[in-house]
Amino acid sequence: MRRPLRAGIIPALLLGIALHSPARAAESPPDTAIVPIEGVTVTGSRVPEAVLRTPAAVTLVRKERLGPTRQISLADGLSLTPGVFTQSRSGAQDVRITIRGYGARGNGERSNTGNMRGIRVQTDGIPLTEPDGRTSLEFVDLGGIEQIEVLRSNGSVLYGNASGGVVNLRTGLDFDSPFADLSFRGGEFDFRRGQAVTGFVAGRARGVVSVFNSDFDGWRDHSSSQTTSIQSRLSTPVDDHSRLGLLMDYVSNLNRYPGALTQAELDADPQQANATFVARDERRINKVGRIAASYNRDLPERQLLTLAAWVEPKALQRSERNRYRDFTRYHVGGSATWQVETPFGENSRGLWMAGVDEQFQDGSIQFYDQVNGSRGTTLVSNKREGANSFGGFAQGEWRNDDWTVRLAARYDNLWYISEDRTDPTLNASTHFTQVTPKGSIARLFDRNTLYASVGGGVEAPAFNEIDPPPPFDTTTSFNPFLDPMTSVSYEVGAKGRLTGEGAHYGALGYDIALYWIDVRNDIVSWNGGAYFLTAGKSRRKGVEVGLDWRLIDVLTLASAVTYSNNEYIDYENDLSALTPDGNFNGNEVAGLPAVFLDGEARWRPLPGLSLAGTVRFVDDYFADDANTARAPSYSLIGALVEYTRPMPFGNFRLFVAGENLADEDHVASVFINGVSDQYFEPGLPRNVSMGISVGLR
Repeated sequence: MRRPLRAGIIPALLLGIALHSPARAAESPPDTAIVPIEGVTVTGSRVPEAVLRTPAAVTLVRKERLGPTRQISLADGLSLTPGVFTQSRSGAQDVRITIRGYGARGNGERSNTGNMRGIRVQTDGIPLTEPDGRTSLEFVDLGGIEQIEVLRSNGSVLYGNASGGVVNLRTGLDFDSPFADLSFRGGEFDFRRGQAVTGFVAGRARGVVSVFNSDFDGWRDHSSSQTTSIQSRLSTPVDDHSRLGLLMDYVSNLNRYPGALTQAELDADPQQANATFVARDERRINKVGRIAASYNRDLPERQLLTLAAWVEPKALQRSERNRYRDFTRYHVGGSATWQVETPFGENSRGLWMAGVDEQFQDGSIQFYDQVNGSRGTTLVSNKREGANSFGGFAQGEWRNDDWTVRLAARYDNLWYISEDRTDPTLNASTHFTQVTPKGSIARLFDRNTLYASVGGGVEAPAFNEIDPPPPFDTTTSFNPFLDPMTSVSYEVGAKGRLTGEGAHYGALGYDIALYWIDVRNDIVSWNGGAYFLTAGKSRRKGVEVGLDWRLIDVLTLASAVTYSNNEYIDYENDLSALTPDGNFNGNEVAGLPAVFLDGEARWRPLPGLSLAGTVRFVDDYFADDANTARAPSYSLIGALVEYTRPMPFGNFRLFVAGENLADEDHVASVFINGVSDQYFEPGLPRNVSMGISVGLR
């Protein structure tokens, strides 16, 4: 049921507008997401590097763009990123994200409720992604970070397994004086989010603490979510040549899942939940902590050493698939990276880098019978699941003022351990190993870069994807038919800024990339994720265009457009044998639209006041490998009013945002190869949110 906005927000908005004084208001800071600027650094190459120097597709999302959003999920931060397809599955924390097709399989009843695949996610360089490639997003805090760095090129050569793209959320620790930011957001369907962020100074040390609580009843039945999070960061110099970083986080959340509907159920009532999900009260409760430390030291002769270590205990509860599941896990890991710079003649230099990564996750899983969605008294299964990921890489680079040439290679060894404490005859372990090379070249022209690269990628099946199908489930814990997915990516691109003295076209930032990816053993979910298969060969081809055009000082146009062709080249299984051709060759890869785009026009008629209109288009796409179930295309329009004002004590900001203003019925996401024709997850109808924040400086 649609609920009204909290009444207390309206007077606050009116008060803020009444306080407006043009003489004291300031122009909103630039919020461009895709203009690569020389000197702005990202860590997609594992060391700080200028965006313009990186020979790969990189998008930088700044804090200013994150401010006037609900900040409820990572989807709120990636909407204007070319090549990145984001879907908010029920309008809350659970999102589906793919980058150039990586992560496409990770959605379904058993595959991706509350998890992602194929994409590495980090916060301040510490991975959220587990050793087997799964990523849970409970530690994503859009209100407490400075920027999001998105590496859209395959990052396997530097990060290893499940790095088809890399998303790094970075906290800002470069400030001169203490600050505090207080914010509140509210909206329809009883959405509420309150947050406090404070930065403190202790000598040369800098620290940030972020606390937030978020509640959302949801639009669909059985789709509520609640999150409470505490995150802290500290950076302090140890001496003149080294710096120590500390991270401490805790989160507790509860997410209920409404499940997918058939086409008939979708047409009759898109607000309803899947009846089976409701009967089982399908939900996930996560209580997770993290402690991490990093150490950077400048060594003699232009050397840099970076070390990191972390431990992440987890207590997880699941009510799903007619079982109540208790997980107790710990995730520990560490990494070391060494870099040295050497001169090559008068105007060029070499950069040499080597590193190792180690991650281990282990723990017990106890399955109980389920009684009305609660844990019963009968222990059905008692298991242990462990995964260890080890990898090492080396990279060499030659560069001068105009050129960059880079070669790299990585070795990965992933080890799975499964113990069945009820039936030890099923105990098993397995190794996946892979060597991944990559080469790239870039040419710089003032504030513009042309680049090309070719490299490999690797993605092992996640632990909950290696269950064997019948009859092999009576003899082993591991699917004997699954192999790691490997790929070769070819990419060319250009990025930069076009401008000039008195240029009548204003300033144009652009980011253009073309890619061709050949994939072997594409991992495909079947029967709602009950087990997984491999497609012999598939191919992904695409063009990504991001533009940020400031025509005049008060008018900016931004867009992100992606066109791709994703098809199976060689794919047969028992079900494909029933098709006229006896295979799925030539079929489109499920879950990936051929075209999707986001656009925004932003006008600043008065200092501090910003008006924006947005549009999103998603082409139709298939929800199954047989290409019989289709999610229709849709277009969504939105609008935003944002107001910022400097105050004697800091600053004041408020916004009102509307999404899907035309109230278009649409499918927000799908269950790939769902069971009983249950594929479709309806998207949010028209909804409005508001927010107010006060910054104290």
